[in-house]
Amino acid sequence: MPPVSRESDTASLRAVATAEDPGARWDTFVAGHRCGHLMQSRAWAAVRAETGWKPFFVSLADQEALRAAALCLRLGIPGTGLGLLYLPRGPVVDWEDSRAVDALGDAIRRLAAAERAFLVQADPPLPESRLDAHAALERLGFRRQEKHGVFRVLQPRWVMRIPLDAYGGPDGLLAALPHKTRYNIRLAERKGLQVVSRVDEGACRLFHDLLSRGARAKGYPVRGFRYHAALWRHCVRAGLGEYLFAQEGDETIAAIQVLRFGATAWYMYGASADRDRHLMPTYLLQWTGIRRAWEAGCRCYDMRGVYSRTPQPNHPDYGVYDFKRKFNAEMVSFVGEYDLVVRPSAYRVWRALERMAQGPAAWALRLRQRVLGP
Repeated sequence: MPPVSRESDTASLRAVATAEDPGARWDTFVAGHRCGHLMQSRAWAAVRAETGWKPFFVSLADQEALRAAALCLRLGIPGTGLGLLYLPRGPVVDWEDSRAVDALGDAIRRLAAAERAFLVQADPPLPESRLDAHAALERLGFRRQEKHGVFRVLQPRWVMRIPLDAYGGPDGLLAALPHKTRYNIRLAERKGLQVVSRVDEGACRLFHDLLSRGARAKGYPVRGFRYHAALWRHCVRAGLGEYLFAQEGDETIAAIQVLRFGATAWYMYGASADRDRHLMPTYLLQWTGIRRAWEAGCRCYDMRGVYSRTPQPNHPDYGVYDFKRKFNAEMVSFVGEYDLVVRPSAYRVWRALERMAQGPAAWALRLRQRVLGP
């Protein structure tokens, strides 16, 4: 089937929606924009294209200069001919520019209609305090949603970030860290742990093996190798990140994956074993990831999601929040998830399935696997 490409003009703003690769110009714009994000990059589009989604690139240009961009991922719903569009951490636009926002919104609506999408979902990485962005999304027809359960496909609303530039770099951050964090980093060094950076395919396989072993031991799910292989091909091998392995002698005891895009680095995944916890490998790995991110030009280290705006010590996931807090990561609360309903009847069925799938029923998990893939 030939590539899909659609163009429209709105008072000198030219909108283009295409399934073709838009080239390096796209990434230059997204990486340099204050609302840009790795998940709006061409690399992320390629990753998701290998895991069941079809990427479309919607751009808005004023003469030759890009004004806005939106990576839209289409997920087909089996047996219906319909699909949904998802803008992961998008769109990328100046929300104060109502003309650009409206023109981009119109282009996304046209794409949704052409691709038989009953729903457009978005979760822009904007602080909750951005009431102007919320108002703009509402003006475009988006409505904020609170979703839970196995049908939730969007990104965490609460994330933990370290503003490296606020400390003047790693040295300033280290001086400001809690005493116990500094002690644990140095303990790992005194115990002789070494951190090795790798970007080869074998590193991807080793990392996934470590991740899977830890997941089985602790009883939590992990994405399949196909997804992690796609991350390696399109992000790590492309120069957007690395695997860091903590080694005790010849044995690898823990690892993390860090991806970088623009001025931000993301701690994506980590793997460790409880039996080696006393060596503090995770502290040394994170500290190494932070230093290397700064050296690569990143000024923010994003440790990604936590389960709640107000974590409680008695919650089973509190330890995740507490570990990130020990590196002076600050909680950022985003505006949340937004739905733009294109086909109301299909959307009502979808939401009914969402509500039914919030329990632990095995059929719901099987349905999620069928719809979303691994």
